[in-house]
Amino acid sequence: MTHLDSKALEVICAVMPQIMETMTFGMMVADSQGKLLYHNPVADRFLGIRSAEQLRDIPNLQLQKELVRAAISAGHDDAVSRPAESCISWDRVVTVNNETRILALRTRMIRQRDQKYRVFFIEDVTTLRQAERSLSGEARAGIHTRDPQMLRAIELIEQVAKSDASVLIQGESGTGKGMLARLLHDSSPRSHKPLVEVNCAAIPENLWEAEFFGAVKGAYTGAFGDRIGRFAAADGGTLFLDEISELSKLHQAKLLKVLEEQAFEPIGSMKTRKVDVRVVAATNQGLKEAVERGDFRADLFYRLNVIPVTVPPLRERRSDIVHLADYFLAKFGGRAARKLGSPVKHLLLDYAWPGNVRELRNIMEYASICASENEIELTDLPQDFVERVQNRGESPPRNGAESSEQERDLLVNLLQKHGNNRSAVARELGIDRVTLWRRMTRLGLSNVSEV
Repeated sequence: MTHLDSKALEVICAVMPQIMETMTFGMMVADSQGKLLYHNPVADRFLGIRSAEQLRDIPNLQLQKELVRAAISAGHDDAVSRPAESCISWDRVVTVNNETRILALRTRMIRQRDQKYRVFFIEDVTTLRQAERSLSGEARAGIHTRDPQMLRAIELIEQVAKSDASVLIQGESGTGKGMLARLLHDSSPRSHKPLVEVNCAAIPENLWEAEFFGAVKGAYTGAFGDRIGRFAAADGGTLFLDEISELSKLHQAKLLKVLEEQAFEPIGSMKTRKVDVRVVAATNQGLKEAVERGDFRADLFYRLNVIPVTVPPLRERRSDIVHLADYFLAKFGGRAARKLGSPVKHLLLDYAWPGNVRELRNIMEYASICASENEIELTDLPQDFVERVQNRGESPPRNGAESSEQERDLLVNLLQKHGNNRSAVARELGIDRVTLWRRMTRLGLSNVSEV
């Protein structure tokens, strides 16, 4: 350490408070036990600290625990018993004022006479990390994206994965809600236990309780043995309830009871079974609006909506369209992967993608199979898709009314093309029949008879 004369020390002591208050990165000082002794205004802003009282309980800060974990990751064998005095750095994700940011923390131990102090420096690296991920082509749980909204959703999922809080994922069909649910499970301490996925819209009303809670032998006609329900199958793991908005009010009440008590009785049994299940729900409808209409129970909504995650539609992720198209071509083509021609790129960017990523995947699979040259041309795409975009000059919707009108016209055209065969229409859009039926009902097309 450089020795300073008394005059130099006097100057430093005079100007240092102003320097620390005006610096552009956060700074904190803690004692050897992890108790915070000083924090500058930037650290307050990064961590959402508004008062001295709040400093004592910064949510999930746990500096000592994070320091030990980072030291272990850096290869320090004695990190648990003797935290390293050398510089240690790590990233952590925080949510302040409903905004998710990535913070880089760097720390080292400083000795002052017989005392030890730990100094932390905090920097906001959100933009940098997103750029690094985009340039490296990194994909987590099969999610390929460069879109800032989607990256924020992924960061939030990874941040809350370590907790047991319920998560509600909302987004249109085909946007990747199921992939985010799998990422959440794989990033959680429950990853060694099952992830049980349930499409609530696909379970008949009369089989709902048996599917969810199970049944004992002889409980009903055809019950020739004990049946394990979805909650029992997910014990210790994660239960993913897709299309949660399709549950009836009766089953909403029963689901809420199980979520609150983590216990249920299989059909035909008087014995209560306790389970430890984390619930992740997903819907392509606005559940808050459904609550206001009286279609969904408010108490169940608030029980599920502890951590809300919104997945943007593909039409709002313009930077992902060509990126994903290239990825799908590489996936389906292998070593013979083809490239997109410029006219095709413009066409893809001009389309509103009502089927989202799933629809884009289907079209790229078609092109990969049908193209004869290395470069994908317009003639290699499904011709009805090309004609829809070119003839109608389809562009990303500017408001809800325009979006609904475009979606209605699209469905009418597809129904006419396939002779009202809903299965064929659903396949072309990359969605299931239940989702197609809901869209038709919403757009006033439910009276179209199926062949």
